[in-house]
Amino acid sequence: MARREITQYFDDIDNTPLTEDQVHVVRFGVNGINYVLDLSADNAQKFEDALAPFIEKAHRAKVDESTHYDPKVVRAWAQKHDYQVADRGKIPSNVIEAFLKSTKR
Repeated sequence: MARREITQYFDDIDNTPLTEDQVHVVRFGVNGINYVLDLSADNAQKFEDALAPFIEKAHRAKVDESTHYDPKVVRAWAQKHDYQVADRGKIPSNVIEAFLKSTKR
């Protein structure tokens, strides 16, 4: 028996199915936390339009080394402080925020 795995992409905002070439990966950060969205062209443009007034008034910042963290250290800290985190994969943003706050990063 053969097995075939198919990857299907969906817009993170409206759940519209997307082909691989329709996916616009949008990366952004707020308060030291980085985020990623998979969006259609329309929703990527809406996102950029919504941020435009803020970006227009903002200035670019240098990367702050203090916001970088070692995932192994975060996982160990989280487990010690009764947060549930998987041994692999994405660490939930609330755990990262708590880690950064508690370690004054």
